[in-house]
Amino acid sequence: MTFRSFAWAALAGASLALASSASAEDADYYRGGWRTDGGEPHVYQFVIKGSEVTGVYCTHCADGTTLAPIEGTFSETDGLTFKIRHLKLDGSPASTDRLQAKLVDGKLVVSGKRGGTGGLNFEHTTIKDPRGPTPGPYQQSILPPNAPPVPILPRAAGPAGPPPAPYVQPAHWRRISANDVVGVWLGFGVGMEKQYFVIRKDGDRLFGLACGRCDNPYTFGALENFKISGDTLEFDIVHQDWGDGTVLPFNRHVKANIAMNEMRMDARRPDQAGPGIVASLVGPISLEATAGNVVGE
Repeated sequence: MTFRSFAWAALAGASLALASSASAEDADYYRGGWRTDGGEPHVYQFVIKGSEVTGVYCTHCADGTTLAPIEGTFSETDGLTFKIRHLKLDGSPASTDRLQAKLVDGKLVVSGKRGGTGGLNFEHTTIKDPRGPTPGPYQQSILPPNAPPVPILPRAAGPAGPPPAPYVQPAHWRRISANDVVGVWLGFGVGMEKQYFVIRKDGDRLFGLACGRCDNPYTFGALENFKISGDTLEFDIVHQDWGDGTVLPFNRHVKANIAMNEMRMDARRPDQAGPGIVASLVGPISLEATAGNVVGE
């Protein structure tokens, strides 16, 4: 563990412990990503809007077959009451876990009963990742309240490089259906830090997860509010407990088109007037092809 991670863990633990005794009812102490600390991986990404809870669950999150939707409720008294609806690859129901989660001494204790044949009762403890969000040369916000700030890295010294070559559209944008979107799209670099956009069917709707790296929930965002119209795909990257700027939570709205295995996207914060993050993802890789992906192995 680096010194920064050690310091983050110590300070975050102190602030979360204070939260659990003084203001654990506040949704800002619950929202966003939590993971188990060792043993079998369980990762939760909670999106809290008033008393409504949505989000996603996964185990090895770069394995798109493990992604499942969360839905439930939040109250100041009871914490999170929710279910995880595990799905078959075609989006039809497989099983449902019924769970409760409550802050205890700065950690989130999750308990409940697994769905399916012979479903067992269980309990495990989850943490906020001590690494925090990936630092960059810009300001970022972080929750829970009083969490250590995210360092701002200096910008690279020296002359700026040449401007990028103009973008050339590879073909006419295709008319999009849900089947054109489902799967895993890759972008924003290579190696450990590249980003996965995992998109799955849940009945007639789409849901998903953006992660990169995919073992730290402070680099995750649930994908919600999908809409397809002609050749245009829209959805939101939901930032609950981290993100650039000074306001949390927020949704980064994406408009995208697809041609020749390229998703060309413009992703904007709600306070942006000009172009947002304009970039391309490559895919879709079938969900089955990602089965067995484990970060770092």
